Amino acid sequence: MNLQFRKMQHQDIAEVYRIECDLFQDPWSYDSFERDVEDEQIARAFVVEYENEIAGYAICWNYSSEIHIGNIAVTRKWQRQGIGAFILSNLLEYFKDVEVSYLEVREHNQPAISLYLKFGFETIYVRKGYYPDGENALVMVKKIINRGQNGLV
Repeated sequence: MNLQFRKMQHQDIAEVYRIECDLFQDPWSYDSFERDVEDEQIARAFVVEYENEIAGYAICWNYSSEIHIGNIAVTRKWQRQGIGAFILSNLLEYFKDVEVSYLEVREHNQPAISLYLKFGFETIYVRKGYYPDGENALVMVKKIINRGQNGLV
């Protein structure tokens, strides 16, 4: 599978928003994607293309030495094909110099939770009633310490 990980462009937003609305019961607004594409200071928006179509995307925010992964999504057509792992791997490589990565995930989203655990994320607490439908969110963190010449502590 020849996947391309790249920064999201304005021309991608309509398709990303369509995917968002298809996947989530409480989708982000079109405007939120526009803001994240336009924000060059904190926000980072990416897409993954396969066979000239967007197969997935990610939004995150970079604050000093940490990133907050706000959204990782894979189209229904390409789920369970390793694209989520590809996106997460590329995000962590792109932000390899940060010390902490964190995210929220629906408490019952076992496929996503399993993926994050495989990449070294740990649940640190539960945000009760975090989502609009009242479902709890697990807050997960991955600590990355890159000190010294060889990256070891």
